[in-house]
Amino acid sequence: MIGVVIVGVILFLVVTIVLSRMGSNRKKEAIADLERELASLHTPDIIELVNDEVRDAGIGDLPGAAGIDKVVLLKVWKRDRGDCENGTGRFLVAEAVDPALATEADVTFDCE
Repeated sequence: MIGVVIVGVILFLVVTIVLSRMGSNRKKEAIADLERELASLHTPDIIELVNDEVRDAGIGDLPGAAGIDKVVLLKVWKRDRGDCENGTGRFLVAEAVDPALATEADVTFDCE
């Protein structure tokens, strides 16, 4: 009789431990799924969008673009590009203006 009780207690402990571990694994999987879902729902901020557009359009690699803020590059390019094809033209900064401090009023885009 005591043997049956001991076997019953041991079985109960084994089942409890196994169920506990299964629940822990499910929690870890749920947390990983949630993290993946949150990463896929990332909403980019305006600077990320500007950087993406500058990179996609290739205007950051055009002559004269070095050192000019990407927001300024994008504004000037959209303002001055006209019928210019992507990948052609150059940015011109007004004399005596440091490109790093240039505003859209100091920069023009010349389509070659």
